[in-house]
Formats: sequence, structure tokens, C-alpha cells
Amino acid sequence: MANPTVSASVLITGMLVFSGLGSLASGRYLDRCRVIMPRIFLAIAAILIVYSFILGPVLDVIGLWPYVLRIVACLALLLPPAFLMGFPFPTGMGMLSRLGKEHFFLWAWGINGLFSVIGSVAVPLIAVLFGLKAVIWVAAIAYLVALPAFFALLLPAAAGSQTGLARG
Repeated sequence: MANPTVSASVLITGMLVFSGLGSLASGRYLDRCRVIMPRIFLAIAAILIVYSFILGPVLDVIGLWPYVLRIVACLALLLPPAFLMGFPFPTGMGMLSRLGKEHFFLWAWGINGLFSVIGSVAVPLIAVLFGLKAVIWVAAIAYLVALPAFFALLLPAAAGSQTGLARG
């Protein structure tokens, strides 16, 4: 897509819609999250790493197609990673609730907001300085780092934090 505004609109819309659908679907897997989530994190990282190598040539070919087909093809490329990216946050929040760790909700939302702001500044900088491949690799690494963090979330709550002693 030659128009940067249209490209950004398709990217943002696709990411929001497909990750939203992933968030919606994630509730079905909450009981099996200890098995499913490692696969989700690894799949996201794998898709991103593959995309880092093939996206340039694929987009060059798609750029020659008619306008509507370009939009559909770009949305199709966004679907797999964006859908899977919709799983981690709602699954983590659901597990916090199930484990009686609701007092971490504010932290979870705060960390999510923090990294949203950092990402909105870091992505264009990394892209300009090091290229799109570097942005995609940083994202893949972030999902791999999130894997052990997710398992830390699943640890039982400390006795003091459940009774309110740790907060007061």
C-alpha cells in the first residue's frame, strides 16, 4: 500500500480486530492455560521470526495487486499473530482472579499501559534506526520473555498477600 495513512489504518484495525477475537477465544482455554499458553507464546515468536524473513518480499508482491486484494492480503498476514497476541493479557487476568490475586489487577493494567506507551515510541525509533526486521525480532523476544513471567504469575499467592497483610 503506497499510502502510509491507509497502511497504518489497515494495520491498526487488523491488529485490534484480530487480537480482540483472540481475547474473546482465550476464555475457552483458561482451564488449560498451563499447556496452551507456552504454545501460544512460542507460536507468536515463531510467526514473527518467520515474518521477519519473508515479509519484505511478500509485501513487494502484494504491492503489485489491485487495491482491495492488497488490503485483504495484508489483513490475512495480520490474522495469525494478532489473533494469538489477544490471548496473554486476558488469560493472565483470568488466572489472577482464579488464584485470588485480584490485588495485582492494577499492576497488570499499569504494566500493560506502560509497555503500550513505550512501544508506541520505541517501534518507530527501532524501525528507523535498525529496520522492520529488528522491530519484529524485538517483539518475538518480548513474547519469549513473557513465557517465564506467565508461569511466575501462576505461582500460589503468598500467605500474607491473601490476608491483606502485605498491602497494609
